[in-house]
Amino acid sequence: MVTLRADPWMPDHGMGFQARDDETPASADPFVETEDWSRPIGSGPRAERCVVFVDGVRRADLRLIAEEGPRRVPGLLGSFAVGAVRCDGAATFGDHEVRRAVVLGGGVRPEPMEVAVGEEHLTFEPESVTGDDPDGPLAGLQARMRKVEGLLAAKAAAEGDVLVLADGPLAFFDSTVAPVVGVIKRTMARYLSPDYESLIAQLAPGRRTPLFGLGDHDRVRRYSWYTRLVPLRVPWHDRAGIVRCEVRAGLGLQESVEVAHRVSALLPAYAGRPSDPRTPQNLAPVAGLEGWLRHRMGHALIVRRALLEHLFHLSGEAA
Repeated sequence: MVTLRADPWMPDHGMGFQARDDETPASADPFVETEDWSRPIGSGPRAERCVVFVDGVRRADLRLIAEEGPRRVPGLLGSFAVGAVRCDGAATFGDHEVRRAVVLGGGVRPEPMEVAVGEEHLTFEPESVTGDDPDGPLAGLQARMRKVEGLLAAKAAAEGDVLVLADGPLAFFDSTVAPVVGVIKRTMARYLSPDYESLIAQLAPGRRTPLFGLGDHDRVRRYSWYTRLVPLRVPWHDRAGIVRCEVRAGLGLQESVEVAHRVSALLPAYAGRPSDPRTPQNLAPVAGLEGWLRHRMGHALIVRRALLEHLFHLSGEAA
């Protein structure tokens, strides 16, 4: 008999767990903290005075085909915003940046573009990516956003007495005064063999797996772990409500273990609300920050219309 289990995310946003069952696990060292994977690890009481959440949102404002002589390559005009929200008894929005880019594929380098939108002028910075994949320019915009996210997370961590949680994988590996933790809401790949991965289903809120090492060329670059945000509900599959966290290995194993305890105790209090289409993995401060940042990118339809008018006038000049 086939048993059906639900994913809590709304279908338009995909699933929180998208790793293929037949996928070969990525290279990971499960024994950096302990060899005992028989039971979850407790996290202790929550004791954070100040937490800073960092995230970014991006938008493809207009897709393009760029022509350079006989060549035709994909491109886009896009916007992104990166910001932080500080939680220290009250939630307040902190530093933020809004940037825009014109991204072309095939290694074609575009010119910067300045576009009038009412009395404002939007500057689209040039970016080039290799290859002719139609999704390459969007990946280039994403990479540009991730870089700015990393800079903002490092700036927040320079304050010292804070814990910085960056939405998504770590974007940088430089040393910081305070630890920066990447919180990954969607499971896209398997990192553990079935013997160790089975522990994830046993996690209760605030409990975690042991740390495991991730890296390349026999060098561990990140320590990672899984933790559960909310109690597992009967209709859900057993990976619902799970996030994977990571810190840079340069933090050191002992401090990484301490950070894993702190983060696992903290996250259930910030689990996504039922109204969020990616609940519970999309943390409540991150969801609020995303909406605030989208507003600061400007109205999508107004920006798109301005871009079309700008290209129309450019084509007239070219003719």
